[in-house]
Amino acid sequence: MNDFGIVLCDSCKRKRIADLRYETSACPYCNAVSETKGMKILFSAGSQSEVRNALNSIDSKKYPEPKKKASADPDPLSTLVYRYEHTSGTAEKLTVLAEGLTLIKDGFTENDVDELFPGEGERIIKMMISADIIIEIKFGTFRIV
Repeated sequence: MNDFGIVLCDSCKRKRIADLRYETSACPYCNAVSETKGMKILFSAGSQSEVRNALNSIDSKKYPEPKKKASADPDPLSTLVYRYEHTSGTAEKLTVLAEGLTLIKDGFTENDVDELFPGEGERIIKMMISADIIIEIKFGTFRIV
């Protein structure tokens, strides 16, 4: 009897290994639980190692991995700081920061910059204004130009 199989998840459509001895199986990628008898089995064998080897060599043109959906960044401020720190040149750094804060907060303040770079908010805002990167949309609130 073939106890293990390569199946396509009903929900996320990714290839994975399932233990066919059980009535249900949970996808390790999306956590969807499916009934084993209703799964599309691409390959099955008696040993998990045989199925694992087959999974590594399965035709990816016939069963391609689904394209990942663009998901919202769980921590956009950390991503912004990372982008800022990995950008070269002062003008580029300031533009990345202004662009990111405008996108995340719509209008940002000196305090918002201070949260990311403690004690640097006033200096960074002044540099952005003098480089014509941001404008003040209302007192103390800025946006990228």
